[in-house]
Amino acid sequence: MKDLKEARLILDGIDTKMKELFLQRMSVVKEIAVYKKENGLAVYDPSREAAMKERLAADLDGEEKEDYLAFLEAILTVSKGAQKRLL
Repeated sequence: MKDLKEARLILDGIDTKMKELFLQRMSVVKEIAVYKKENGLAVYDPSREAAMKERLAADLDGEEKEDYLAFLEAILTVSKGAQKRLL
């Protein structure tokens, strides 16, 4: 194992990239909220979420899959909350 300081530096870089991707995602989420508002669509689409989770986690197993699905659920919760605030 790398030493703790080095490992934390690697995590810091990953977290910076995840922040950038999060901001990109939330920008698109806002666009989707506008579309849904203009077209009278609901924020929550259970079939879309289920298909997304299945597709993205299909190559994972066990605890890794469980953890990733929990991560996705957190992202989806934040995204739905942002859409609800915009609507």
